[in-house]
Amino acid sequence: MYALWGKETESGEVSRNLLNFIRGKIGPEKDELIWPGRSTVPDLPVHDELRELLLQCIQSPSISFNSSDRLRHSVGMGGLDYIKLMEGKGVRVVDAVVYPTEEEIRCLLSKKDERIEIIPYGGGTTVTGGISSSGSRKYAVSLDTAKLDFIRIDPTNNVIEAGAGLRGPKIEEELQKYGLTLGNFPESFHYSTLGGWIATNAAGQESNRYGKIKDMIIGVRMESPTGTYQDRIVPGESAFFKLSDIAVGSEGSFGVITRAWLKVHKKPTRLFYRAYMFKSFEDGIEALRKEFTEGRTPLISRLSDESETEMSLLGARDSLSSNLFKSYVAFRMHHLPGAILIAVSERKEDIKFEGGIGLGSLPSRYWYDERYSRPFIYNELLKRGIVAETIETSALWEKLPVIFRSTKEKFDETTHALGVKGIILCHSSHQYIAGSALYFTFLFYAKENRGEYLQKIRSEIMRNIIIEGGSISHHHGIGNLQSQFLKEYKGNMFELTKEIKDYFDPGKSLVPGILD
Repeated sequence: MYALWGKETESGEVSRNLLNFIRGKIGPEKDELIWPGRSTVPDLPVHDELRELLLQCIQSPSISFNSSDRLRHSVGMGGLDYIKLMEGKGVRVVDAVVYPTEEEIRCLLSKKDERIEIIPYGGGTTVTGGISSSGSRKYAVSLDTAKLDFIRIDPTNNVIEAGAGLRGPKIEEELQKYGLTLGNFPESFHYSTLGGWIATNAAGQESNRYGKIKDMIIGVRMESPTGTYQDRIVPGESAFFKLSDIAVGSEGSFGVITRAWLKVHKKPTRLFYRAYMFKSFEDGIEALRKEFTEGRTPLISRLSDESETEMSLLGARDSLSSNLFKSYVAFRMHHLPGAILIAVSERKEDIKFEGGIGLGSLPSRYWYDERYSRPFIYNELLKRGIVAETIETSALWEKLPVIFRSTKEKFDETTHALGVKGIILCHSSHQYIAGSALYFTFLFYAKENRGEYLQKIRSEIMRNIIIEGGSISHHHGIGNLQSQFLKEYKGNMFELTKEIKDYFDPGKSLVPGILD
């Protein structure tokens, strides 16, 4: 089974200069592949009892006991998932995969069978352990929403009704026919699903304009063990809360989101691109703060810290134009490090920033064209035993510099204590009038204990972020990896969340572990 990002027939072009730079910083000394990115799947046992249970609701062709299917549906695309596959141990493989219709989902959940835990599955792009089995029941079943792939477009009201299993490209392809866009373009766009976006309250790269997924939704339908629930589809209401208010970000804990109604927008016919270089990440943050608090909102604004900027320049394709550009940047910055800001918008006035050196449009155009390709770099690192992981948060403007600096310091302290070398990068994206998200990427190299080291680093970073006033997550959700911090983070709201869980799923059969 191919275990890395994307399809095996696809491969992003990865700069040799970038790979050599990373190896020089953290290892390994010798450039060799220790893992081909594939996992061997043994023949797994099939349980007749489970087959009979599932056949009560789901047609036989929609039930899979295939070993590769089961493994693929048991791991996401986070660092710990890849370590388990690389080392060939630690994966709890689900006992079956089902591909049900909406009616079959309703039937399956209504059984309330205590022997089965049910884990909704969209595109499998979770990086927080969101599809991992808890191992708390006799059987674990992955519920793949692939059959929920319909879309109905209402151009009169600028609304779509879409199935939870629909992937990003199909949504935009259909909307393109009407000159419309939903506006949600996460890095996982080609593989993630509408249901996954809703379950994690996802944010795409154009969230400055279109908002997070919760801002796009006007209603959802959810199947749970206690029944079918659906919002009234109106553009706004003042009558307590809507189902979507509690379904968005619930990660499948309350029920399986099967369809949603979302508002769509006219697609911009032209975009403008600009890039700036700031002397420091903090200077760039201040420029963003001024832009957003004064009411200007670029479609995209992404500020990389000095480390991410350096690696981005190294990762650019080796050509005459890119080499000339790198020389120009080095000259303008007097060969000192800097933080690059990428800005894209349909209005020129939205991409004018103060305090930075103008770099023209080329870097922004390049980033925009390559904006889904970063995970392919991680593929090449993982093949060499280098672990790549991400943690994201959000905070008020005044807290961002402290969270940025303290998180990098905590990473350095932790990797030093573990005796491993690492690199941590950060960028600011998804800005608001009151603050911004911070997205940390870190790499480290170790020959052994990779999983143990990764969990220690994640834990130390997460605790630091919470202490310094950041959110537990901004758009990835918490999954199993960060659920340990949820009670501390939510305070007495945690108990209320569990009571909602008890109402919709009293037998706790849906993704047990996240709210335990």
